[in-house]
Amino acid sequence: MRILLVLYLQFILIASASSQSIKTAHYWQQLKTDEYKGKQDDIFFINEHQGWYCNGSGKIYRTQNGGSDWKLCFEKKGTFFRCIGFVDSLLGFAGNIGTDYFPNVTDTVPLYKTTDGGNSWLPVVYKGPIVKGLCAIDIYKEPVINSGKLEYKAHIFCGGRVGSPAFIMISHDGGNTFTAEDMGKYCKYILDIKFFNLKEGVICAASEEELDKSNALILTTADGGKTWIKSYESKRPYEITWKASFPSRKTGYVTIQSYDTSKTASQRFVAKTIDGGKTWKELPLIKDMNVREFGIGFSDEKHGWVGAVPNGFETADGGNTWSPSYMGAATNKIRIVNKTNGEKLIIGIGLTINKNKNVINSGYDALAAMRYAYAGGKWYKNFTFSQETHFYKDGKEEKMEVWHEAICSPGQLTIKFDKKDSKNGVMFKNNMVYAFNENENLVSHPFIHDLLLAAFDVYFLKPHETAHLLDSLGFNLKLVHEDVFNGRKVLVIGAHKSDTTSNQLWIDAERFYLHRIISTQRKALSDVTMADYEKIGEYWVAKKVIFKKNGLTEVEEKYFDIKFPKELNKDIFDPEKFNETKLD
Repeated sequence: MRILLVLYLQFILIASASSQSIKTAHYWQQLKTDEYKGKQDDIFFINEHQGWYCNGSGKIYRTQNGGSDWKLCFEKKGTFFRCIGFVDSLLGFAGNIGTDYFPNVTDTVPLYKTTDGGNSWLPVVYKGPIVKGLCAIDIYKEPVINSGKLEYKAHIFCGGRVGSPAFIMISHDGGNTFTAEDMGKYCKYILDIKFFNLKEGVICAASEEELDKSNALILTTADGGKTWIKSYESKRPYEITWKASFPSRKTGYVTIQSYDTSKTASQRFVAKTIDGGKTWKELPLIKDMNVREFGIGFSDEKHGWVGAVPNGFETADGGNTWSPSYMGAATNKIRIVNKTNGEKLIIGIGLTINKNKNVINSGYDALAAMRYAYAGGKWYKNFTFSQETHFYKDGKEEKMEVWHEAICSPGQLTIKFDKKDSKNGVMFKNNMVYAFNENENLVSHPFIHDLLLAAFDVYFLKPHETAHLLDSLGFNLKLVHEDVFNGRKVLVIGAHKSDTTSNQLWIDAERFYLHRIISTQRKALSDVTMADYEKIGEYWVAKKVIFKKNGLTEVEEKYFDIKFPKELNKDIFDPEKFNETKLD
C-alpha cells in the first residue's frame, strides 16, 4: 500500500487575454545570434530598435527589433572589426584592429564608412600619420541652430590600439574628412575614447608598450584633443585601462585590467570620478586573480555593470559593493540607450549578446528570467539531501518516514526510502518515471515531473524547452500577473488575478525561484508550496515543501543534510542499477 501511496503522491501531487507588464529585478537574457569563437567587441544602437554589432571575423550584423533578430549585412575576410558607431540609420563607421596583433588579419585599413545602413563599407581617407588600428569609436552630436531649427552636427572620435601603437582619428564634419594624430608621447595603447563636447574628452590607455611595465592610464583633454594630461595612473605593473562609462557629466567609471599572475596581486579595481574626470578613485571590485575586467556600463550614477571573465558584476550603490551578474562571459562593451517610454535599453556584447531586462510581459518572459538570472553556474546542478516525510490524513499526522534524494539537473531525480542504499524508491529521468520495490520494477512510463521542471530544470533547459513541457501540462504561458505570497512579490504564470484553480506557477519576482504550483490532478486540486527558503553558501534552497489536495495538507517534507556535490555517480540515475547504488 505504501508504494501505491508514494507513487500517487510523487506522480500526481508533485506532478486569449493579454497579460500585464510587471517590473521585476534586473536580469540578463541571451539573444539569438550566429556562433562566434571568442570575444566579440562592440555593439551600437541609434535607438531602441535599430542596432549593429561587429566581430573579429570581419562580420557586421544589423537588427531592426532591438536585438531579437540579427542579419548579416556585411563581411570582409581578413578584417578584424573591433569597434562600431552610427550617426543615424544610414551613416556609420567601423574600426579595424589592423595587422600584426591577431592572427589571420591582413587588412591594414583602420576605419570604414557606410552611408547605406551597413550594407556596403568603404575605406576612410584621412590626413596625417598612418594609423595601425582602432579599438574605440565615440560620436558626439553637437546641437546647432539652422534656420531657426535645432539640428545636430556629428563629430567622430576614434582611438587605438591594444598592443600599441597609439593614434587618434577625428572628424568635425560628420565623417567627410578625418585627421590622424600620433599619441605616442602620451601613451602606448588606446582602448576607449569619450568626448563630452568639442573641448573635453577622456581616453582609456596604457602607459607602456611592454605589458610588464605598463600602468593603467587615463588621459583628459580640455582643448579638443590638441593636448592631453594624465589624470590617473595606477601604481601596479601589468595593468591597462579598458572601457569607460559616464552616466552623467560629472560621474564616470573605468575598468582596470590586470595581467599580473602573482597571487599577491589578485585584487581587481574599478576607477571612479565624480568631478568629470579630473581626479579618480580606485574602488575594489573583487579579490580574485582569475577575474579579468572588460566592458562597463551604468544606467545612472549608482546602478551599473562590469563585464568580465568568468562572469560579470553589478552594483546598485555607485561601486561601493558589487555582486556577481551573469551577463555572458567577457562582455566587452555595454551600451545604454534611452527608449521612447523613458526606460533604457541595456545591452552587452562579449562571447554572446545579452540584453538586461526588468519587465515581464508573459509566462515565457518569466521562464527566461529564471533561466538567465542563474546562468553560468549560479544554480546548483547537483543536489543531495535527506528529508523527514510527514504524512497527514484529515489534518492530522499519521506517520513520518525518512527519505534520501539526489538531483542532477536537468531531468534526473532518485529517491530511496528509509536507507541510502534502499532497493525501494522512485526515479525520474528524462520525463520517465520508474518505481522500485526490492528487486521488482513496478512502474515505468512517461511522466513530466512539474515540480522538478519548475524548481530545478528551468535553470538548465533553454526557455523554449521548459515552455514546451509546461504547455503540454496545460499551463497557459500567455498569462502572467503580479501578486504577493508570504510577504514576497511574485509572478503568477498561467492564470488571471482572480483565478486560483487553473494550472499556475508562482515565481519570486526578485529572486526568480519557485514558490508554488497549483494544478488539477485527477479531478483534484493540487497545491504545492516551496517554503522556508534559505541561502546555503551561494545557493537558495527551499527547506520545506508542502503538498495539499483540495485544500488539505497530505504531505510535508523537511530537508536536512543538504549538499551540492561537484559530481554525482551517474549510476544512481540508471534504472538498471537502482538496486546496486547508494546515495552519499
